[in-house]
Amino acid sequence: MSDDLYARYGLDPLADATELTERFRELLREAVGEAEESAIRDAWEALTLHPRRRHAAALRSLPESHAPTGRAPRKPRRAPGLSLADALASLTVDDLVAWPSVADPLPPAPALPARLSDHLESGDPSDE
Repeated sequence: MSDDLYARYGLDPLADATELTERFRELLREAVGEAEESAIRDAWEALTLHPRRRHAAALRSLPESHAPTGRAPRKPRRAPGLSLADALASLTVDDLVAWPSVADPLPPAPALPARLSDHLESGDPSDE
């Protein structure tokens, strides 16, 4: 038997405790034998009395939405027959041009005095 209670009993993983209880009542009415009734009661208890178990079971029963993990992506390959020397030889000047810097349009920084004493002796009133 499956460990997935949602799949085993045909339950909706997005259902709340009230909806699950209704479905389990229907299943109990259709149950044949004491063992089946006991299994349904145990499943009901696991999914309705323990919210953490219900949420964990619901998440496990939903289909996988991510790509399988465990393997690193492949490294890109160079075109067959193209050596490093050929690749370098095929570069053009445009491939080697350094694009302008963001700082190029900014005005130049103001010149600083060589010594602090020169600045103080200049008598600039804006500094006081």
